[in-house]
Amino acid sequence: MKKFLTFLCLGIILFACVFACSDLASMPRTYEGQNAAVSVYQLQQDPMSYDDSTADGAAAAIVQQNLEKTHAVNDVTSIVFDFRGYDTMGEAFILITAVAGAVVILYNKKEKKEEKGDE
Repeated sequence: MKKFLTFLCLGIILFACVFACSDLASMPRTYEGQNAAVSVYQLQQDPMSYDDSTADGAAAAIVQQNLEKTHAVNDVTSIVFDFRGYDTMGEAFILITAVAGAVVILYNKKEKKEEKGDE
């Protein structure tokens, strides 16, 4: 019975993945490539003058509104720490918890080996 349920769950997951992939493949593309007319140096010097007429909607919003809302010059830093700060903090917490758990497990094994060696 346990094997049957395992295969049934795996089959359902596989079916859902195939269905999702076929559905995503039929969707229109939202990004058509980078705008070659953009000078990175000029964008860094004056982000408010960025011509976003051909840019993706999210890219235009990030570049145009970043300086007003966050007062950060670097767009990546402002997104990670200002807009997605709680998400970044949660990821850091998960990483610290995983490292602490690994240290505890490895330390316990080392301690047990030392006790066996003393006897």
